[in-house]
Amino acid sequence: MPFAIRSLSAGDQLGVNEYRYLLLPPAGGTVGTFRHAVAAAGGAEVWGVEYPGRGDRLDAPSPASVEQLAEQVTGELLRRKAAWVRQTVVVGFSMGGFVAVELAQRLRTRCGPAPAAVVVIGTPAPHRRVPGRPAPAGEKDLLEVLTGEGFVPGLGNRASFEVWAYAVELLRRDVGLTRAYRGPADVAVRCPLAALCGDRDPVATEDATEAWRTWTTGPFLAATVPGGHLGLLAPGRGAELWTWLRRIERELVAAGVRDA
Repeated sequence: MPFAIRSLSAGDQLGVNEYRYLLLPPAGGTVGTFRHAVAAAGGAEVWGVEYPGRGDRLDAPSPASVEQLAEQVTGELLRRKAAWVRQTVVVGFSMGGFVAVELAQRLRTRCGPAPAAVVVIGTPAPHRRVPGRPAPAGEKDLLEVLTGEGFVPGLGNRASFEVWAYAVELLRRDVGLTRAYRGPADVAVRCPLAALCGDRDPVATEDATEAWRTWTTGPFLAATVPGGHLGLLAPGRGAELWTWLRRIERELVAAGVRDA
């Protein structure tokens, strides 16, 4: 069975301070969600996580919870060399942000290596969300998400009924996981943390930026970016995404190394 963690780019160049990037998809997403981001990576070493029940992992049982999903990814990270994990910036988009924090906490409780940093994009801080929200998405909402700046960019054109139905089912399933998610343990991660949110994101800006400050014992950065939910994954926004990630690498990750 294919592993969840896989290389997404032909580039093998670590970043300016010798770090790679591991991208975790949002609800309804696959590693294909990152194709525009990978194309703009400029030779950086980019990896992604393919959740079970989609892509080439279609035969793998779908996760029953966000926690179970994080447990699976954590298990794969623990089988890698500690230096590989320490040199990796984990970037979670929307639901992927919860998975990123969960796996960082699990690595800590198992005395594993901490990632170089955790970046959450379009994700409300756990203590600012209410389990059971967001409300179930309707067909109209799903159409806007799938065709706009949303979870499965480019799949919402209905050119293929099968593709459309597949994308909608993935999104509904993952939104269900997110609504049922109770949140991570009230324990700060032991690595730098950055929180980004679109200035037109339905998620309250402060909830998805400054509210994350208490969730790390290391350096912290919060910022808003132009656009709506997950706008940084939209076509033409890849360079902007990498500008932010490289700034985080220079300012936060380097600071975390100095403070260690």
